[in-house]
Amino acid sequence: MPYPAPDGTQLIEHLGAGATFDVALVRLGGSPPGPTLVCKRLVPRVLHERAGRAAMVREAKALSLVRHPALPALARVGADRHGPFLLESRREGTSLRDVLDGWRGRGRPPPASLITHVARAAIETLAELQELEDAGGPIRFVHGDLGPDHVLLGPLGDVGLVDLGAARFRDMDPDLETADRGTVPFVAPEIARGESPPTQRGDVYSMAATLVAFATGAPLTRAREQAAALVEISESGLCLDALSATDALSPGQRRALARALDRDPERRVGTARALLDAFDAAAPDGPEAAR
Repeated sequence: MPYPAPDGTQLIEHLGAGATFDVALVRLGGSPPGPTLVCKRLVPRVLHERAGRAAMVREAKALSLVRHPALPALARVGADRHGPFLLESRREGTSLRDVLDGWRGRGRPPPASLITHVARAAIETLAELQELEDAGGPIRFVHGDLGPDHVLLGPLGDVGLVDLGAARFRDMDPDLETADRGTVPFVAPEIARGESPPTQRGDVYSMAATLVAFATGAPLTRAREQAAALVEISESGLCLDALSATDALSPGQRRALARALDRDPERRVGTARALLDAFDAAAPDGPEAAR
């Protein structure tokens, strides 16, 4: 059956279904027509499961709590005979996976200037989100599933984050806690093993892994199957040989990313701001390079 656009909207394009959400572009009705929005519904497999409902509520609550240009804006929450749905603004941009694939299609890697820009902009965006506060204090935002498909490069060089079904935030209802484990190999080992819920420190790891994959275009694990890849990142860590060899980043910037990918969470930088400071200090014109 065609994608069921909510009442008051018309279907523009069905974008596809993932593990949790079935996503489409819709337009609000009226004269003149309203804006184009992203509609999210639960896929049938999780429609009646607690984990699926929790993911939808988390995304809605996170978007209503966290207001930032890098994130979509929540437009409406509703339900009809097809189940619950979310309407949110469309975050313009191209996923880092598609950006990298586009350069591969040209037979060359992304230019060093683009890699450096994306890395710094992405880390800075995550730092701003982690530091957001409102009248109730720090929001303590956690994305929970950062990876090349969920980090977007916008048309003006800005970085956006999408797909907040695994998000965490201050005072989250314990009933919304589920076993979200991110995406191997980008998820921190302790979260992938179920030893920890998604955390800000885990987001820093995932962002660093995403940026290493973008900068090098190389696999992060030798293993190809997910279970074997999890064992590999848990026992020996990510494969960073390509990071060590790339000249798109300075040696200090490569070290900063590698430190954020330590298997031991206590040895990693704890916040995106700390990673950004280390990354900036190691820039070719930064204080580390001047020493």
